[in-house]
Amino acid sequence: MPRRSGRTACGTCGGGYPSGIYANDEASLDAAKANGFKLIELDFAQEGDTLVLQHDLSKPVAMSLDDLIRWLDRNPGPKIITDIKSDNLAGLAILKAAAGDHLERFIPQIYSLDEYTPVIAMGFQAPIFTVYRIRPGEEPVAEANKLPLRAVTMPAERYQLADRVTHPVYLHTLNERVPGFGLYTDFLIPD
Repeated sequence: MPRRSGRTACGTCGGGYPSGIYANDEASLDAAKANGFKLIELDFAQEGDTLVLQHDLSKPVAMSLDDLIRWLDRNPGPKIITDIKSDNLAGLAILKAAAGDHLERFIPQIYSLDEYTPVIAMGFQAPIFTVYRIRPGEEPVAEANKLPLRAVTMPAERYQLADRVTHPVYLHTLNERVPGFGLYTDFLIPD
C-alpha cells in the first residue's frame, strides 16, 4: 500500500485560475500561493542557454527563469516542482546555475531512474520520479523503491501501480480528492 503523501495538493502549471489552466505565469503562481499551495509544479523548456516557463511549446512564453527567481525572492515558502519538457539534465543544470540561494526550493522531477545520481550530484534534494513518459507496464517500480525518492507521480489512470510503490504517491492531473494520494491539481485548494 502506498504511503500517504504529506501534501494533498500540488498546483500543476502554477495551478488553474479563471482564465485557464497550464498558464505557468505570475498570476497563476500568485493565485496558488494565495490559496495555500506549498508545492507548485511548473513546466520548463530550454530556450537557448536559459529556461522559460512554458507548457505548450507552440504558444508564447509565459515567464522567464529570471522572472521566476524574482518571484521566489518576493514570495518565501512555496517550493517549485520541475517538469522540464526539453532535456531534463541540461535543464536542471541551467536551473541550478540560476537558482542561487533558492536551490533548496526546487524539487526536480526525473523521468528515468538513470537521472537520479546526476541530479543528486548537482546538489538538488531528493527528486520525484514521474512515470508519465514511461510506457504502461514498463515502470521500474522495484528499482524506484530502492532509491530515497521524495515521491512517485503517475497519471491518475495508472493508480493501480501505486499498490507496488513504497514512496508517497501523487496522481495527476485530478480536480477531485482521492483519499490516500497526493494530487497534482488545477483547482483543488490544499487542506
